[in-house]
Amino acid sequence: MNTNDDFVLVKSNALKTNALVDAMSDLGLQELRFLAFAASRLPHDLKAEKGKPYDMEIDVPALVENFGINPQDAYREIKILADRLTRKIIEFDDESGAEIAVGLLSNRKYDHGKGRLWFRFDENLLPHLMGLTERFTKHRIKDVYQFQKPSTWRVYELLRQYKEIGKQEFEIEELHWKLGLADKYPRLVDLRKWILDPAILEINAASDILVDYSQKKRGRRIVALIFHILENKGSGATTRKSHGTSRKPSVSAQSPQDSALVRMLREEYRVSPKQSRQLAELGSHDNGFILDLLPKLRLRWEQATEKKTTLGTYISKALREELLHKNSLIGN
Repeated sequence: MNTNDDFVLVKSNALKTNALVDAMSDLGLQELRFLAFAASRLPHDLKAEKGKPYDMEIDVPALVENFGINPQDAYREIKILADRLTRKIIEFDDESGAEIAVGLLSNRKYDHGKGRLWFRFDENLLPHLMGLTERFTKHRIKDVYQFQKPSTWRVYELLRQYKEIGKQEFEIEELHWKLGLADKYPRLVDLRKWILDPAILEINAASDILVDYSQKKRGRRIVALIFHILENKGSGATTRKSHGTSRKPSVSAQSPQDSALVRMLREEYRVSPKQSRQLAELGSHDNGFILDLLPKLRLRWEQATEKKTTLGTYISKALREELLHKNSLIGN
């Protein structure tokens, strides 16, 4: 049973982690990957001490393997990445309430003769990084490295904080701010189309959580989104859970992975509800393939000089043919 001091410590670490998560909202894909990589390799017994920054030697072969970097370009790529992170400043309040600004990296050292790299993390940043170590264990890090868009990382980092609670509500304006999109996608339909739905498909396919969301209305206006976060017991596996007649998520009859894809096919590509469900089932293990293919199919339809079918009919037929062809190749 936790003592009160233990509870305060856990709560404090959670708040510190959230401050860093908020600061990560405008990082690029490789920067996010590197930060996760570094956090996963911090010693679990590391203690932040005043006047003592932390120097970390980078395991370059491991970084090359996880990032998919060409070994011949590894040191150059990592140095460029490190330079960007030294220029990235995050701000947060210390325990006294004073505002602190610190670089994500305060120093980098490269030994040309030995081909070795070290990075230095500022002492003020260490508590925030240490709060990420539980998320980015060495076992899970390869799963989230599969994310292909920075926006997926941002959505994941925002929602992963609420895994134990299982649900979190965000007002629309707050959600824009949390995702670093304050001046982008003012229409909810665009936020869903370009950010939320593609991110949820990637998250459900590759990470340790399954996500879906429902809308909260005030009158006819949508004022908030309610996210439902479930444990994904097998990364990349479609997990089906029944919630009876509960009205909470659309997770009830389908996994969140399916419902997000169904919604995207129905609302953004004008595929009929029945065909959307069938296609989601047919491509249940090919979300990355589908996400990559859909914009190409739409462009092909738009560029056709003579449109013989609607967009939804074309997408439904073309996507089904592609999935059946892909499945037949795998079967052979």
